[in-house]
Amino acid sequence: MADLYSSTSDGSIYSAPNGTWANSRDDTSGIVTATTSNSFSDFTSVSKFSSRGGGNTYKITRTFMWFDTSGITGTVTSATIKIHGYTANDGSIIPVKSTAFGGDGGTALATGDINAITGYSSGSSLAGNATTYGPRILTTNWSTSAYNDFAGTSDLKTDMQNNDVVIICFMDYTHDYLNSAPSSSGTFNCGGYYTDYGGTDHDPYISYAETAGSPDNSFQYKVNGLIGAATGREIQKISGVLKNNNIREVIGVD
Repeated sequence: MADLYSSTSDGSIYSAPNGTWANSRDDTSGIVTATTSNSFSDFTSVSKFSSRGGGNTYKITRTFMWFDTSGITGTVTSATIKIHGYTANDGSIIPVKSTAFGGDGGTALATGDINAITGYSSGSSLAGNATTYGPRILTTNWSTSAYNDFAGTSDLKTDMQNNDVVIICFMDYTHDYLNSAPSSSGTFNCGGYYTDYGGTDHDPYISYAETAGSPDNSFQYKVNGLIGAATGREIQKISGVLKNNNIREVIGVD
């Protein structure tokens, strides 16, 4: 197994408090929190509060981070996203594919990245549209004192082996992901740690395993009608000469 730690530019974005759920969730220019924070109770959160004079105020927070996967050369056979919990209050969390940080980790987290989620559509649920990188975790299963594991989906493993960078948005599942306004007032959150935490024992990371890249079988050796790769019988010896002796020519053919 190997580990990939999140870039130190990880951080969160929250929507400006708004009088309607739709305007808060679909905010196109959020507020970026300091990425130097060690931890944050609103790693993902949804808030609803009564407003002065009647009505309600809503706010949504999402966390974004990216991982350098350029060193992966083989096939990713398993992957687990690991987030150390901090606090929780009737919240939920799900990791989805994102295009924040310029799509390649080359820029800082920007206010407009709040909706930089693959499959995001204003006013719509992300169920069936977003590319999920792991399952949902509810507060009842969210550890506030240890790592929480998201078993990586096939999409995550494919992107890890094919792309140089994997970008993840962590968002509330129950309300934000499903586009369902909370019916009661309060803040529903899952807290977590960022890479800026001292040391690495609380840092977010992806633990993964890979197999070596497949050998190039585009050129197959054929001797007396027998193709080794096609028949599953690897040619080991020709007229008593082992293949490890670097056979270069058979009856005048290279």
